[in-house]
Amino acid sequence: MEGLDSEPTTRAASSRPSRRFAVRRDGTRPGSSSRLDMVCWTIATVGLALWLRSGPNARFAPLFGLVAPGLRWAVNADYRRRIRRWVAEAWEDVEAWSRGADSIPWRAALAFAVGPYFLLQAVNGASLGTFDTRPVIPTTVSLVRQGDVDLREFEAMRPPLLRARDDSLLYCFQDVRGRLVSSYPSGMVPLALATVAPAYLLGADLDSAATFRHLEKGTAAAVAALALGLFFLAATRLGSPWGAIVTTVTLAFASGLLTTVGLGLWQHGGVVTWLLAALLVEFAAKGSPGRWATAFQGFALAQMVACRPTAGLVVVAFGVWVLVRSPRRGLWLGLCGVVGLAPWLVFHRVVYGNLIGAGTIASHTHSAWSFFALEPMLGVLFSPARGLFVYQPWALLAIAAIFGSRRGDAGPAGWRSFCLTAVALHVVLVAAWWEWAGGYCYGSRLLTDVLPLLALAATPVAASLMQRRSGRAGLAVMLVVGLLVQLPCITNEAHRWNLVQPRDLWGWSTAPFFYRG
Repeated sequence: MEGLDSEPTTRAASSRPSRRFAVRRDGTRPGSSSRLDMVCWTIATVGLALWLRSGPNARFAPLFGLVAPGLRWAVNADYRRRIRRWVAEAWEDVEAWSRGADSIPWRAALAFAVGPYFLLQAVNGASLGTFDTRPVIPTTVSLVRQGDVDLREFEAMRPPLLRARDDSLLYCFQDVRGRLVSSYPSGMVPLALATVAPAYLLGADLDSAATFRHLEKGTAAAVAALALGLFFLAATRLGSPWGAIVTTVTLAFASGLLTTVGLGLWQHGGVVTWLLAALLVEFAAKGSPGRWATAFQGFALAQMVACRPTAGLVVVAFGVWVLVRSPRRGLWLGLCGVVGLAPWLVFHRVVYGNLIGAGTIASHTHSAWSFFALEPMLGVLFSPARGLFVYQPWALLAIAAIFGSRRGDAGPAGWRSFCLTAVALHVVLVAAWWEWAGGYCYGSRLLTDVLPLLALAATPVAASLMQRRSGRAGLAVMLVVGLLVQLPCITNEAHRWNLVQPRDLWGWSTAPFFYRG
């Protein structure tokens, strides 16, 4: 009987699944999460590839990457626990970083700032590219396909890319020694390579004006998202994660980052990205970066000038800030900046025949400047069409930072003074320019370069206000007002206000945010 009983027992044991393959209570199998993760990443990669290759026909393709994780979240309790645990760990990294830890919380910046903002900007369908931004993508395409920046290959494009209806060359292009090249600085071209090069490899139609507009919008979305992530990391370093979240959200949705940097390849996008990269290095090293980190800062500052020469004033302010604290490092920073700018000087010499570069820069003569005139200064700050405090009401918090307490200041020595001095210098420079209104644009475009500095200065003030109910209410009001002022540019193409002639820069009832077409 004993032998007879053992056979069924053995057979039953052999038919029972091992722990390795046993189904869990939530319906998943051990080891399956990694395979499903790979599937999710593959879908997201395919979505981005379709988005780059198919142009405007695949506008919502980046959202493909959210489908599989969304389904897993809905049906899989284990997956929900994993995500909650991951978010909690990422937030712990942010808090440690804010307290002075050395490890930069890159994954938190990607998950909380860069990724969501990129998706929002990439699929919102709004754009604000003008003749100022038009040369960037064609120049990048020419560089990728033919290894040069001569745009004659696009002469036959229909509708015309380079010429007006009367066959005259558009002002954003110029003929230099038999080559058609951009009339604007080319500092945004290296950033555009991040989308144009893979689009070329994927077989995108790079002889289509619609594809050019799509790639410009996509690149602008990526630049804006990168800038926001860098800002989040720098602001968090100031000691208050929640204060940093407030100013990060405010910068994202209630400033020119939303309606200028994210809607077209304006030179300001490169300026704020490289500036924030240099600042992050400074903040991460607690004001004492090493030799190679300082070299990177010099390179980043040089790229700011390559993007927009007027950013040189902010670069000088940064250099003085470093020089005052450490003369040796300040000199090394300046030397590395010169080395970083040298390739651009060579490029300008070869393409344009001079060291300055594009013709629009050469045309900025002394007669175009008038310093310390009252009306332009008031216009730059308070005009209903272009005023800093109208389109970014939260900037008042940065002014409050002048009188705020320095006790417990977590940033490098003198960081607030640098931010506010650079802002003041830039405001004076913009007000002195004959076209202080910034041409065809939306809001205070010409002040976009220093908006991150204002937001950084506002971060400790926001952190303090977050501790009181009335303070939180005030921050919410500023955010909502700033959002309502910026949003018409996206939802109603309010930038078309610029087509109404003559432009009324001072009329509140006819302000751009009230424009209805």
